[in-house]
Amino acid sequence: MKSFIVFGFLVCGAMAFTEEQQQLMNSLHAECVSQTGVGEDVIEKAKSGDFVEDPKLKCYMKCVFDEIGVITDDGKIDVEGALAILPDEMKDFATPVITKCGTQAGADVCEAIFNTLKCYYDMDKRAFFLP
Repeated sequence: MKSFIVFGFLVCGAMAFTEEQQQLMNSLHAECVSQTGVGEDVIEKAKSGDFVEDPKLKCYMKCVFDEIGVITDDGKIDVEGALAILPDEMKDFATPVITKCGTQAGADVCEAIFNTLKCYYDMDKRAFFLP
């Protein structure tokens, strides 16, 4: 259930959060900030499409996707798994983005997820969200 709720937020930043969902997002954010040490200012820039080349930001993004369970053991986006948990109202715009972007190349898993999220933003910014 956590994966469904969080992934829904990732692909649709315009969604209104319930109190429970907001608490889950806050918890996920705190966990990934703690693990990576990324600055809040860097995350805020990424939310508006300014993807700073910061290793901590890259690993924050990887942490978020790892926590929601859509990264495979070999460090790729589980496209089928991600599509399977998409709410119906998001399928029209998010399915082509997730499918086309797949997992972008990167020097490591953190960079690959970072590049993938940039792809989401570039294709349709509604399909990009960070907690």
